[in-house]
Order: sequence, then structure tokens, then C-alpha cells
Amino acid sequence: MKLTIDNLAGAGEVDYTALLDAEAPPKIVRKLNAAPRLTAQLACTGAQASIAAGAKVRLYRDAGGFWFTGYLTAAPRWTCVGQSQGADVFRVLLQAAGELSILDRVTLSERESFGGLTAGGQLAALAVEANPNFNISNVQDVASGSTLSVESGAPWNATASAIANAARAAVTSENRALTLAPVGTATRTLNDTDAGFVPSALKLQSGAPAANDITVLGPDEAALYVHDSFTATGTETYFTLWASMTKSTAVVLVEDDFHTMAVDATKWVNDAAAALTFTTGGVAAAGAVALRYRNGVELGGLTMLEQTGVSYASGTGIFGGLFSGGEDAAHCVAGVMVTNGSVQAVVGGVVKAVSATLAAGMLYEFRTLLFHPDMARAGQVYASSANHGAQSRTAQTWAGTARVVLTMRQINPADHSTLSTQQVAIYDGTLTNAPAFANYLAMWGTSLNCTLGIAKASQRGAVWVRSCPPGGAWRTRVLGNTADGAECSVASRTLTFTAASEPVLNEFIEVFYRTTGLASARVTNAASVAAMANSEDTGRRAKVVRVTHPAPRTSLDCEQAALALLDDLTLVPWSATYEAWAERLPVGNADVAPGEAWTVNATRWGATFTALVREVEIAFAALSDRWARYTVQMANDAAELLGLKCGNAQHALPAPVVTSQSTDNALTRPLPLEEARFTTWTASTMTVDAGTAPPAGGGIEVRVEGDWGWGMTINQNLVGRYTTQTITLPNTDVTQTFYLRQYDASTPPRYSPYSTVLTMEVPA
Repeated sequence: MKLTIDNLAGAGEVDYTALLDAEAPPKIVRKLNAAPRLTAQLACTGAQASIAAGAKVRLYRDAGGFWFTGYLTAAPRWTCVGQSQGADVFRVLLQAAGELSILDRVTLSERESFGGLTAGGQLAALAVEANPNFNISNVQDVASGSTLSVESGAPWNATASAIANAARAAVTSENRALTLAPVGTATRTLNDTDAGFVPSALKLQSGAPAANDITVLGPDEAALYVHDSFTATGTETYFTLWASMTKSTAVVLVEDDFHTMAVDATKWVNDAAAALTFTTGGVAAAGAVALRYRNGVELGGLTMLEQTGVSYASGTGIFGGLFSGGEDAAHCVAGVMVTNGSVQAVVGGVVKAVSATLAAGMLYEFRTLLFHPDMARAGQVYASSANHGAQSRTAQTWAGTARVVLTMRQINPADHSTLSTQQVAIYDGTLTNAPAFANYLAMWGTSLNCTLGIAKASQRGAVWVRSCPPGGAWRTRVLGNTADGAECSVASRTLTFTAASEPVLNEFIEVFYRTTGLASARVTNAASVAAMANSEDTGRRAKVVRVTHPAPRTSLDCEQAALALLDDLTLVPWSATYEAWAERLPVGNADVAPGEAWTVNATRWGATFTALVREVEIAFAALSDRWARYTVQMANDAAELLGLKCGNAQHALPAPVVTSQSTDNALTRPLPLEEARFTTWTASTMTVDAGTAPPAGGGIEVRVEGDWGWGMTINQNLVGRYTTQTITLPNTDVTQTFYLRQYDASTPPRYSPYSTVLTMEVPA
């Protein structure tokens, strides 16, 4: 072997092989998805070694290649052990961590809801932020990445380890080249009949399956879909909602006034080749421009994009654009296009008719509002030993219908009163099959000359307001800060209109929002319960857990997490340790790396199983490769989970937990009735449009007095079961409240996972 040290001061590698202490040969410890560790010792006089803290260390193999590449984690520790020919003799302890450790030298910046990418895409983005000199060409996609939040100051290695573990992948680095690949790609078999197998070198541990009845508790989630309906008296500006809504506080994804005179890399990426310039008025474009928020935006709840202080000169471009699949008008989900001063809406890749014209010398504000009733559009991704990669378990992504409003307002720089003028809608409509994620480009164009003062993207929870005056048409009421030109705002359980936007007499108002509930699910593997049952034991092995990573956001996520846990925890747990000299390792790669899959056939122990290598220790008995002794620790996922990280869970209040079987296909349940609403009413009846036709052989169940009783056996609060999209219900009180769910033709029927609540204050 050969040991070199580079102080990174321009002198290059220095060979220290001759000083390696034969009495304390090097030792390497490798753990799955962590930087490997090297301990080595030199024996020398003080003049023979000049080593700086942070120096790069390489331990070469006899025949070339690396045992280890990394950096000293601290200054060498010198210990005087005597004298030789009048000179002090030292033992110098070197402790180094692998190349991944250098990525922790710069902490990560905040990324809200970092999703919409593969696991490899997430890892590559974080690597480029931490150190753009790393080669990421060997970072594989592996699987869809879970949605996670990266807090400001988070260490790179801990974040990367969480991403890799969740995807059942291994991340490594050599010569500043990152590799991400699925675990189990490299395999080998250990047979107790192999020549050279030493029985005393194998230590096994096993047990019984840990769980077959798992309840996963998550955070608060958006639960009931609520449609509140009111009829205005013409003298009121506020209305009390039926319930409190979930997550009503705005979350700012990005906000920038461009005062730093440079593109902030923690916020933006300029995808166009042309450079941007910065002025006192903001960021200026002159030609091709594509100023993109660096993270994808999950299009759940109310997404609001604000572009303020736009000074337009000429050209064609899109302000406040959401793009999916490309950066051009055809891939624009929603945005405001300006062409030679003419303003047009772009929705679903279609450019609409001209709706306004810009005036010279004025500043403009353009807003894009997109509302989807589901806060979490993409399910978390849960990988198990049985279901991983493209087969990872994840909740369904509901397309649904999104509502889109594009607005603008004109600001006169010479008249400060225009800063509070109302927004003017240039488009108010719907969009089917809105993507779960999109890229936010504050401004885009192939030839655009303008200046942008402020750009902001925020999410304001699942709330939407619209109204219809007598004899008029439905229109969206702009939500937000009334000082910025909005028409109404929602706080707690109150909808408040500005005086200028007060609804007229008999104007019909609809408010859509979601309530808060506890995300939870319980899944049972009946086959495992039956297999473990005996005359003294029911066979049930129950656990209540919180999955901390990937963290579930909805009850549907909790269900998929429980299914992934059952994939592993119903298996027999096996862990093992095996020691062998390098030449006696089972047939496979010359070296052993964490993430390998070993099949162990230990017939004398009555054991046959496959496990992943979790840790490898290489202790050298002498300064040669052939004296490398391996200690390999391995475990299957029943003994040591990889794809999920869990903790114990307790909940102070009884929670309504939906229970299912592991054999159920949760992805084929009927969808919730997101678009159900009242359409007409009389003194005795009310008509409901469910928004969709019920499943063939199934129907829509309507109940009162609470969200309970769903099924064919409880009728106390049942209004009826209906097989048509249009439903007629009785009008019996001043305030009406009905609960709706779809059910299918299964036996017993399967119901949509969330209820829709329709409420109406019937005018006296």
C-alpha cells in the first residue's frame, strides 16, 4: 500500500509510505451512506513530516486504485516516544474522513417543500450548492424523491444520507466524483460449505416478525373539503365560516427585491445565456431571459406569484409563469404574457385573447393565482425491501381541477395612492390536470426588455372565494392583503370584504376551504396474524409509530408508510457479522462496500437469508493488501430498517383512524368529491351537483350530524344513497349541513378517503 498526503498548498502529494507505523497499521471503517473513516499512524522524527489540518489523504492499493481518499478531520496528534541518534521520535496519529465530509464545510440554504425531483436530482442539486467542483455524472435517479424541507444551516451529509436511505441507495465519493446507485446492485453469496469458511467467524442473530398491525400517526393535515354558501344582505362585509380552515398562514417560498445587484443563487437560476443587469429599479433584462426560482413549486392550495414594479419597454415575455416540461409558452401552466405592450393570459399552454394594453411611463404588477383543493399534491415515497425504485409505495396524485386567476394593476410612480388600487382580473377560469409541481419563472422571454422590481411566491392554504350577483356571472374574489389591492381576506373563521368590494343584495357567495384533521392510518396483514396465531396467542403484533423520514403529510401517506413497514416487519429479522481475510471473502468484487446484498446459506444454523451490508471495518495486520482483515456487519430490513425512520408515537386524544388490510389497493379508491356544490334551492329542496358521476355500481352517500357512519350498516345519520351526479336534498332549516362521500361496487364498498361538507345559510 502507499500513503500520500497533500497539504493543498500547491506542492502536490507527498509520499509518506516509508513512515507508516508497522506496529499500528491503518484501519478503515465504512458505514452505509456516511463518509468512511481512516485511522493511520506514522513513526518519524519531527523533521520528516509536515502535515496540515484538512490535508488530503490517499491510501493506495498495492496494485493501484484507492483504499481511501479523504481529508484530515483535525491536526495530526504528535506523541513523543523517545529519541534516536539525538533526535526526538514521534508517533503521529492521523484521523481522516472520506471525501463526502468536505461537503459539510458549507451548510445548506433553506429549501421549502424540496420535491418534484428524483432522489438523484435532489442529491445532485444539493451537491452543486455545497461544492460545484464535484462531478455528479454518476449520480443515478434511482427513484422518485420524497418531499422534504431543508432547513437553513442543515449539514450536507445528514441530508444526503436521509435522501439516499429513503430511496434505498448508496452514496459514495472518490476523486471528487459522487456516485448514487441502488443498494443490492453488487451481490455475493456466503455458503457454510465453501472452502475456507470458518464457522467461528460467522455470528448470527434472529427473532420473530416485529409487527403485522401498524398504525402510523402523522401531523395535522388538510381533511374535510368544505363548501360554505352564503346569500348577501347587501349590508354586511364579513361572513362566519362553518369551521376553521387549515394552514391559513401564508408561507413565503421566495421573495426578492434584487437590491444585492447580483442573482442570489440561494433563490434563483438564470436559465438564459444572456446576463441580467441590476439597477436601482430592480433586475433588468435585455433579450433572452429565464429567471427561475431554483426549487420546484408544489401546486397545492392557493399558490400566489407576485411581480411588482415592472417597467416594460419592448419585446415578448411572460411574467409570473408556472412552467412544466419546458420553458416556452406551450409549456406555461399559467402566466401573464406581454407582447409589444398587449397583455394576454396564458393558461395550459394556450395564449388567450388580448385583455389590456400597457401605458408608457407606468409601473405594473402582475399576479398569478392558482388554486388546487389538495394541499399535498404528491404523495411521499416509501421504499421497502420488497417494493422500491419504480415500485416504491406512494399515495395517488390527484389531478383534479385547478382554478386560475391572472390579475394586473397599474401604478403611477408620481401618485402614491395608486399603490393600493384594486387588482384587475385579466383571466378567471379553470384548468384540468394541473401538474403536481411546476417551475416558477418570475420573467421569461426570448426577447424582452424590461425591469422587474420585486418577485414573490407564496402559498396561502386551501381557500378560494367566488361570488355571483343576481342575474350576473360567477367571478373569483381576489384574496390577500387588501392594502395590495385584494378584495377580501380570511382570518380564523371570518371572511371579510373591503368596503369597495362589499357583496350586493342577494349576491351568492361560495367559500371553499379545508379543515384540519390528524393524519393517521392503520394497516393489518391478516395473513401474518393468522400464521402467528396459536392456542395462547391471537398472532397480532401491533405497533403505533410516527414515521420521521420520509415524513407523511396526509393520511394517505400514513397508509403507504404502514404498508412499506409491513413489507419488512412481517419478515423474519436476520443480522450477521462475518470476519475474513481479503483472500477468503465470498466470491464477488475484490472489495466489500456498504450496500452490497449478501445471501447467507448457513445450513448448520438452519438459516438462509439475504441481507444488506451496513458496515465494513478493514483492519490491516501488516502494510500490505493481502493482510487486510474484513469485519462485515449485515442485516435485512426486518432487523434494521433502511427506507424509513420511525419513532414511538402517542396521541393525547382519540383519533379516528382509517383501518385497511395490506391486500387492499388503496390507489383505486373512489376520489373525494372536490367539486360538489349547491346549484339551486327552493323553500323545500336543494339541488347538489356532485361534480362527477359516481362509480359504476356504486354511488354517493349523504349524511348529516357529523362525519361518521360511512358504510351499509349504520343508518342513524343517513340522508340517502344516490347513483346520479345531480342530487336533490331536503331544505329543512336555516342552516343546512350535508356530508358526502363516494363509494364503489366492492363488497364491502370502498369509500373515498375524505368527506365533502356542503353548508348553506338559507335566507329567511
